Amino acid sequence: MFNGDTIRIFVIERDIYARQAMVSYLSWDRRTRVVGTASSPHGMFADKNRDAALTRLDAVLLDTSLASGADALAGLIRLIMNQFNDVGVVCLAHQVDAEEALAAKAAGARAYLMREEVGLGLASAVKYALTHPFTVTGEVARCIAGGSSHIGPIAVLPERRSFPRLTDRVEQALWLCVVEGLPASIAAEEMGVSVSTVRSYIKEGYRILEAEDDTIYPMDASPAERAFLRYTMLDQPYYVKPADPVGSAA
Repeated sequence: MFNGDTIRIFVIERDIYARQAMVSYLSWDRRTRVVGTASSPHGMFADKNRDAALTRLDAVLLDTSLASGADALAGLIRLIMNQFNDVGVVCLAHQVDAEEALAAKAAGARAYLMREEVGLGLASAVKYALTHPFTVTGEVARCIAGGSSHIGPIAVLPERRSFPRLTDRVEQALWLCVVEGLPASIAAEEMGVSVSTVRSYIKEGYRILEAEDDTIYPMDASPAERAFLRYTMLDQPYYVKPADPVGSAA
C-alpha cells in the first residue's frame, strides 16, 4: 500500500484516448508515476508476467465499463487484488451506479469515483483514496445516501478548489497552454488573439493561482508544473460519513 512516496499506478482503461489523457494528467504530478497501461485486466496480467516492476504497484485505476454489472465488477476487483499484494483499486465510472459502488467497497476497492467529478484532479483523487476510508465522489455519495443498509465509513472526495478571480479568457489560456500543453502560438489561433495576449493571460493566471496557494513546491518545479498542481488541487476539509445507517444524521 502507498507509504508516502511516489504512487506507482497502473491504468486499465478500455478507451485509448481516455487512457492517454489519464496518463497525461498523472504525469504532471510528481506524486504519481504511471508504470503501465492496458485495455483490460488480462492485459495487465500479461504485462506483469513480462515486467517484474509491475509486482510493486500502489494503485490500479479500473474502468468500470469493463464489467457487466456489480457482481462482475466485484469479481474484477478481487482478481486484481489477488494478483497484486496490497494494491489499492480505484474504480472510475461514467455513470452513477449505487449497486456497483457498494459492490466495489465490499470487494475491497479503495474508491468508486465519477470521472467527470474527478477530471483533472486524478492524481490528487488517487492519493486521497489511498489515505482515507472507501472514497466516493459527491454524486455517488448522494446516490447511495438514499439507501438503508449499513455500509460502514466512507469518505467523500473534496471538489477541486475554485479560483473565482480567474476570468474565462485567462482560464481558457491556462487550459490550452498548461493542461493541454499547447504552445502560445497555437493557443492564440484557438482563442483568436495575439501570442502576446495569450502570454499575458498565462502570466496573470500564474499570479492569481500563486496568490491563493501557500503550498511549498519542489525548487525545480517549473511555473507550468506549479500552475497545473494548483489548478487541480482538492478543496478542504474532507467529510467522512460515519458507520451508521445510510441516510442517518452524522
